[in-house]
Amino acid sequence: MQADTGDDPTYQQLLAVLTEYGADFDLIDHDPVGMTEVVSALRGHPVQQAAKCLMLIVKLDRKTKKYVLAVVPGDRKVDLGAIRTLYGARYAGFCETATAERLARAAAGTVLPFALDPEVELVVDPGVLEQPRLYFNAARLDRSVSLATDDYARITQPAVHTISAPIEPADHTRNEPVTAPKDYAIHYEPLFKTLELMNVQALIDATTDPWYNQTLIEVGGVLVRLGVMHGEFHWHKHDEQDEFFFVLDGQFHIELDGQDTVILGPRDGFCVPAGLLHRPVVPVRSAVLMLEKSGVIATGG
Repeated sequence: MQADTGDDPTYQQLLAVLTEYGADFDLIDHDPVGMTEVVSALRGHPVQQAAKCLMLIVKLDRKTKKYVLAVVPGDRKVDLGAIRTLYGARYAGFCETATAERLARAAAGTVLPFALDPEVELVVDPGVLEQPRLYFNAARLDRSVSLATDDYARITQPAVHTISAPIEPADHTRNEPVTAPKDYAIHYEPLFKTLELMNVQALIDATTDPWYNQTLIEVGGVLVRLGVMHGEFHWHKHDEQDEFFFVLDGQFHIELDGQDTVILGPRDGFCVPAGLLHRPVVPVRSAVLMLEKSGVIATGG
């Protein structure tokens, strides 16, 4: 174990617990990264040894809910159907970012595989415990922990259930969205010009389309688009253009070909690089801003 100078309270709590239990652990410094595949490469271990930690909300009935910290191997995804079955729940989904960060006491991308809040139940997939060591961001993006798996199990004594599924590559031939193309309301002509006040909230309130995409304005060859969406778009890509998303309200998921789904809450942003197959999946009505170069076809190419 190396010396530490960080002063984040959650990080310090983690070190205190590991030290108290005499755990076999090391600290690894690296570039500030939260994506599982990228940070695993920086740390120098197989992706399956990463402990992927996701905060879930589980609704047992209309009045009763639980918060669950699901920990799965880094090369797999959380199986929400398995979570629903495990709890006999009517709904299981990802917590909004603000709630997840409050319960985890850590920022998105740095959630620990420890239930630090008494409201949270810890459930670990057995695949996690099959690895000799676990790696996870240590409540910060620039430092990780390598921890002996036996010590992790001894400290947390988690409930162990099969709650993961393979991350399957996108089916490039399947182009059937839940929201049908006829329901896409895509407007390419800019609605506003410079020096005009844009009442974006009024547009959000007025739309009744399930998938509304309106260009607000063109700024220096870049289109600023407003999306008001609920449902699933089709798999697509933009061969020569990156695409930026910024969530105003709601919850916005971006499924990526062969990679983890990115989950965005209010005030979260993400950029999909040119050429990468992706599709937005929007579980609740959400408003999002998108930035693309002029000439991009919203349905992909």
